[in-house]
Amino acid sequence: MTGVSQAALSKAESGADLDEDKWDALADLLGVPVSAFSRVTSSAAPARIFHRKLKSTPKTAVTKVAAELSLVRLRVRDLMGEQRTTLTVHDLEDGFVTPQEVAQAVRKELGLGTGPIEDLVAVLEGAGALVLRWPLETIQVDAIASWQEGEVPVILVGEHVPADRQRFTVAHELGHAVMHNVEADAPQEKEADAFAAEFLVPAASLVKEWPHPATLETLLPLKKRWGVSLAALIRRGRDTDVLTEDQYRSWSIQLSTSGMHRREPDPTERENPTALETAIRKSIDAGASVDELASSAFMFPREFTHTFLQESS
Repeated sequence: MTGVSQAALSKAESGADLDEDKWDALADLLGVPVSAFSRVTSSAAPARIFHRKLKSTPKTAVTKVAAELSLVRLRVRDLMGEQRTTLTVHDLEDGFVTPQEVAQAVRKELGLGTGPIEDLVAVLEGAGALVLRWPLETIQVDAIASWQEGEVPVILVGEHVPADRQRFTVAHELGHAVMHNVEADAPQEKEADAFAAEFLVPAASLVKEWPHPATLETLLPLKKRWGVSLAALIRRGRDTDVLTEDQYRSWSIQLSTSGMHRREPDPTERENPTALETAIRKSIDAGASVDELASSAFMFPREFTHTFLQESS
């Protein structure tokens, strides 16, 4: 697309210089100022990257979104200023500590008690993590997270993810971040799911509140109270043994045949991140221009505004 050979691109990625016209062509195609190529610096510390993806997602797509996440992390570092997180990493200790126990520990660290979490995104932003809604739908990834040594966790949630599924997706990524050190395999995906389920709806609390009989009319208020999808609530009922396997199967069939697995009744309200935009607005109020902030993020002003200030522009 640029006329720059693959060999030249590979050399440039390794630190070699290119002719000015080639840098211009690359900058134009990628939508960044030419200065970005020389000004970007990244940490040498390894980034722990995790993603919640469809089974059919190709490896190349995952590699692409991982690179996107790395660029986002670089862009927001200067915009957010000095950041710290109160989240800590927990060792599963070769099976002697369960994901459910880690979820309980993280809840305690965040002072959440055992009740519903009113706004999960706000809780994570309050703990120093950065959460952003991001266009990930074209690469079949629901979310991706990274926690680089010396920095704060960054979670990108696909804009295509329905509100009913967003909270579980974010909690799933949080589970990866606090439990795992390498790209997740199938067992670790199950561990992250187990963490998310217990973190959002503690088993002990659900058992006390589970309605008898469990009908659509009695479960919808429970869904709204805990902020999870009806499908996730039903699965949680099976995991905590308040539903039998036959009852769970019957519910799954009902959700599928009625179309509720695609569009649930009484949808959950979406939780929107605010920390980054708040930091940007604060900088603008303090005298920084959009042009200056865009330059620090290796972006053109128009793209910067569209990406980070669109909600309230």
